[in-house]
Amino acid sequence: MLDVLLSTCLACLLPQEPATLASAVAVQGEAELTPAAAFASARRKAEEHVRELWHDRASQAFAAQRPFWLPEILANESLRRWLSDLPVNQLVRLVDREDRERTHEFGNSYQTTLWVAEEPARVVQGERQLRRELQQLERVTAVKYGGIAASWVFLAVVLGWIDRLSRGYMTGRLRLVGLLAATAIPVIAFLV
Repeated sequence: MLDVLLSTCLACLLPQEPATLASAVAVQGEAELTPAAAFASARRKAEEHVRELWHDRASQAFAAQRPFWLPEILANESLRRWLSDLPVNQLVRLVDREDRERTHEFGNSYQTTLWVAEEPARVVQGERQLRRELQQLERVTAVKYGGIAASWVFLAVVLGWIDRLSRGYMTGRLRLVGLLAATAIPVIAFLV
């Protein structure tokens, strides 16, 4: 009885490693002809898994926080750029690795399984960077909207002034120039 009680107390006091393994995800690479290629394949699969995970997380954050006046195409482009710059190898850590070797009639094949877990501090940091990215996108888009409105007002004033100077002789041409310039301004603003 005493030995059961002591072993239970000792088990409670020892650090628990299975909690880390419970949050780890197994990612299995493709079967390859060399151990290095099998590890590289598993590493690529782990990076794809993390990118998909962050893509879902970022898409939900952008959908929840995107204001109605921010075009979805701009949000998606910003999200794509942010995900391409994401340091995937720093967001997760390798918990365990299993290498499997199979013998075939043509030779041996190798397959690697990696258990990866997200770093909680990196997740918080990544979410903070994602919020900053969305806030910066909102500011830049608001500035562009303001610039477009100011350009349209300036264009209307200048074309109206030129029309008054010409005493109405160029009204049709000025309206055409104004219409073309008014449609070109937003295109140029959002391409820059």
